[in-house]
Amino acid sequence: MRPGAAGFRALPLLLAALLLSGCAGRIVPPSAPVDPVDIYLLDHGRHASLVLPRQGGGVVRYSYGEWGWYVEGRRHLPAAVSAMLWPTASGLGRGVHEEIDSPHDLHRLAPEGLVGVYPLQAEAARVAALRRRLDAHFQAEGVTPTYSAEFDLEFVPYPRAYWLSHQSNLVVAQWLRRLGVEVKGVPWLSNWRIEAPPEAP
Repeated sequence: MRPGAAGFRALPLLLAALLLSGCAGRIVPPSAPVDPVDIYLLDHGRHASLVLPRQGGGVVRYSYGEWGWYVEGRRHLPAAVSAMLWPTASGLGRGVHEEIDSPHDLHRLAPEGLVGVYPLQAEAARVAALRRRLDAHFQAEGVTPTYSAEFDLEFVPYPRAYWLSHQSNLVVAQWLRRLGVEVKGVPWLSNWRIEAPPEAP
């Protein structure tokens, strides 16, 4: 079977799902998180990233993307089509900012541009667990991060490949779900909308 055959067969189903969902991610925050901390979803127009508080102060930004596109700067059309239609190498980006202590300074985290900032709250324990999970990729033996000045992030290889059904916005949605945030729909185009949380019983 050709490498892209499975991708081409799945493409109509994925496109249909995107159209039916309106390509929007409807975010429903938890109604009453225990020991809440502030987190931020950053919308950069085409992709999103997630900002979590650091234990020692400041914040850390995480982003996921296709390695060739984000790290190597391969932005031509054939590379983009290849990344969408079949699995390609991916990277996890991280930017640590000890000096950021106000949501008004979040624009400084995104040299690639910032379309919107969505403040949310999540349980501190869930945030710490997700941070440990993501940081483990940077602490793996033999891993040397690659710095991207364009995004002000250090990237390391991510074990799961990038493609149409596992791209940057969908991965950020997965992270939000790990924090107890409900994400409805498919935010493939980084189209986000906040909905009111359910009332606590």
